[in-house]
Formats: sequence, C-alpha cells, structure tokens
Amino acid sequence: SSFIGGLIGPILSFFSFVLLLRSLELQNATSSALRAESEQSRKREKLTSFETQFYNLIDAQRQVFKNFKISFEINNKIETYKKVEAVTKIEDLIENMRERGCSVTDIESYIEQIDANENIFNLVRIFRNIVRLIEDKLADSEGFTSDERHSFNQTLISFTEFSQLRLVILCMQFLDYPATNYLKNNCEFTKLLEELGLEKDPY
Repeated sequence: SSFIGGLIGPILSFFSFVLLLRSLELQNATSSALRAESEQSRKREKLTSFETQFYNLIDAQRQVFKNFKISFEINNKIETYKKVEAVTKIEDLIENMRERGCSVTDIESYIEQIDANENIFNLVRIFRNIVRLIEDKLADSEGFTSDERHSFNQTLISFTEFSQLRLVILCMQFLDYPATNYLKNNCEFTKLLEELGLEKDPY
C-alpha cells in the first residue's frame, strides 16, 4: 500500500496541477472576454454620446447657413445677398480683387469689412467646432481610430452645403483667426480635402 500510495500520489498531484492550470487559463480567458466586452460597451456609449452632439451641431450649422446673408455696397447702393448667392458674390469679388493684384492682407481686410455682423465668422466657427468635436471625442486615447475620425469628417463634408464648404476653405486661405488656423493645422481634415480634390488655396 505504501508503494501504491507513493506511486499514485504524485500522479494525482500532477493531474491536479494540470487541472488547476487549465482552470486558471479558462478564468483568464473569461476575464479577458469580459474586459473586451466592457470596453466595447463603453466605446458604444461614447459613440452614442458623440453622435448626438455631432448631428445636433450639423443641424445648428444648417440653420445658421439658412439665415446667412451679406450686404455689399455696389454702385453706392447697399445690396443684400443670401445663402448660396452671398457665397457666390464673395467668390466673384475676391477673384476680381486677385485679378487686380490685391494682396492677402487686402482681401482679409475686405472680408472683415463685409462681415460686420460676423455671419461669416459664425459659419466658420461652428464648422470648426464640429471638426474639433470629431478630433477630441474620437481620439485614439478614447479607443477610436483615424479611420473612424475620417469617416465622420467625410460625413460632415457630405452634410455641409457645398457653397458653405467653399466659404470655409476661402476663409482658411485668407483669414488669420483661431478657427481658420485650427482647420489649416488639422492634418486629418486637410488630408481629406486633398483626397476629395478640394484645393486649400483656390485663389
């Protein structure tokens, strides 16, 4: 009996050790799965919160552009243009100034002059706020990727009136404001503009 006990005891101890290791492996696997599921759940919550803010800002931007208007002095008369017509008029005037050899400083002063009510500034600022929201809320440190930010930047451009987008790009070229400087220095946003064939300095 001593011989048999001495023989079987180590074998049973060995199997017990193997089973213990297997049990620990299963616990670790279960724990990893739970952590991954918890991380995914937190990410979904963050994404849901972000999307609410994102689409609310898109709606706010649409409303601001709906009320967008600029007044110009033409032949000693004040004429007011709205939305797309206002943007087109600004573009035509700046093209004309460029053809006459006006400098960036001249054009910046002119834009500030016609934007006494800060209608242009407000449009650019809200657009910048949306790009900033994408960068901050979908940062790598929050568990998101550049591809996800790229997707929402594309959505922003798709949901932005093309005339407004042209106005934002125009302001990026000529205005030295915190909002325009932020857009110019946002590598992911400017890269997307290039991918879409939109010139950063069209004038």
